[in-house]
Amino acid sequence: MRNCKSGAVAIVEDDEMLRFLLRETVRASGCSVVGLAETMRHARSLLAEGTPDILITDFALTGAEDGLQLIETAKRHNPGITTILVTGWDVEVLRDRIERVGPTHVLRKPVLPHQLASLLEAHAGTREAMAEAA
Repeated sequence: MRNCKSGAVAIVEDDEMLRFLLRETVRASGCSVVGLAETMRHARSLLAEGTPDILITDFALTGAEDGLQLIETAKRHNPGITTILVTGWDVEVLRDRIERVGPTHVLRKPVLPHQLASLLEAHAGTREAMAEAA
């Protein structure tokens, strides 16, 4: 597997086991986890503290806002951020919002480690190609 190199990843997930799985998969892919959040409030603080290269967020979070709203906020602050929406919801129900917000990727729960690792590997390949072109 490619090394994610300087990929800084923020993970926003309210389920403790899935948050752990996501964190360990990110680390195994060679990326650094720059923050973990389980609530929207904590997620906003996390994004205010720094700008990750990759945001992985659950759709359904505790609070009035959801992961798509967090992705919108993250993209306003960092238009080049890679965003991965994780959801157990029926994506057909969310299709209009997903198309409007435009997360880079959507993963359906249950998330399998190899699915996330493949996305991180693709991100690393894109970063390498951009660095070589510069």
